[in-house]
Amino acid sequence: MLLLAAGLLAACEGQLGTPPTPLRQAQFEGGAIVVAGPEGYCIDPVTLERRAGQGFALLASCQILSGGEGAVVEPMMLTVTIGSAGAGRRLPSPEVMAAEAGQSEISGGGVRDGLSLVHLAAGGNRVLDAGDPRYWRGAFHQNGRLVILALYAPKGSALAGSDGAGMLQAVRSRIAALSPEATAQR
Repeated sequence: MLLLAAGLLAACEGQLGTPPTPLRQAQFEGGAIVVAGPEGYCIDPVTLERRAGQGFALLASCQILSGGEGAVVEPMMLTVTIGSAGAGRRLPSPEVMAAEAGQSEISGGGVRDGLSLVHLAAGGNRVLDAGDPRYWRGAFHQNGRLVILALYAPKGSALAGSDGAGMLQAVRSRIAALSPEATAQR
């Protein structure tokens, strides 16, 4: 499965115990996809992956990733997985994403402005230590690629509840605004 929070923080430590500088944004596919989070959230440079036609980024609080630098924001861990060009030409429905995760849906999902959202009942606490079992997944197309989001939050966090959909929408909007084709279409 994905990284545990404790493993994430341990992996972030540099040679002298200083965490590497978190990234404000990262480019994938030659700049066709630019990933960034809302204000106060950064990309963990240690877990960043760019492979032929695919990519992965992990967003979390800049303050947590940097070891104390930055504004205090609601803690969360949000993964962004970028598929290869042409992969998943059809946007997966919330029902399909729930079935693929082997989970039950909670109300609040649906498809909004090209973002397919599903709120899942269980599994978030297997990814994030002290995490809420509830978590969110989202999917959208950007510049010919399927982008999958997953949001994990601490137990009882509003982001594990109804606020999670808004966070996924904010991340999707940020990616769309920063990615060149989206900007050119305005």
